Amino acid sequence: MRKIIFTLSIVFFSLYLIGCTSPEKALNKKLQEMAIGLNESVPVMLDQYTRFEGASVMSGNIFQYRYTVLNTSNPDSLVKHGLQLLKENIGKEFSMNPDLRFFKENNVVIEYVYINENGQTIRSLQITPQNYK
Repeated sequence: MRKIIFTLSIVFFSLYLIGCTSPEKALNKKLQEMAIGLNESVPVMLDQYTRFEGASVMSGNIFQYRYTVLNTSNPDSLVKHGLQLLKENIGKEFSMNPDLRFFKENNVVIEYVYINENGQTIRSLQITPQNYK
């Protein structure tokens, strides 16, 4: 009898753990699909200074966008200004852009990483749900 109770306890505990992690795994799968979709057409120049290199999903379901800054002697200043504008407009962008609804509904952290032509990180910025709600 003890063996049956022990076995049932393990089964129920395992089902509980699977149930707790399923939404997290489903979110990760959807984010991975989104990144794959974005990466189908990279690299792509966004303007004369910025090339979109791709997207990926980091641990903790952080959705990361990667950019390279080109054609400027002062990439840090350019990125600093761009990130400041992004911070100022992020709330409006999330309320108006339906493409960002999924991130908002699932409290996804978004990270923007900018590198220079030598592959060195210039700046990065994480946008948390508190920033866009």
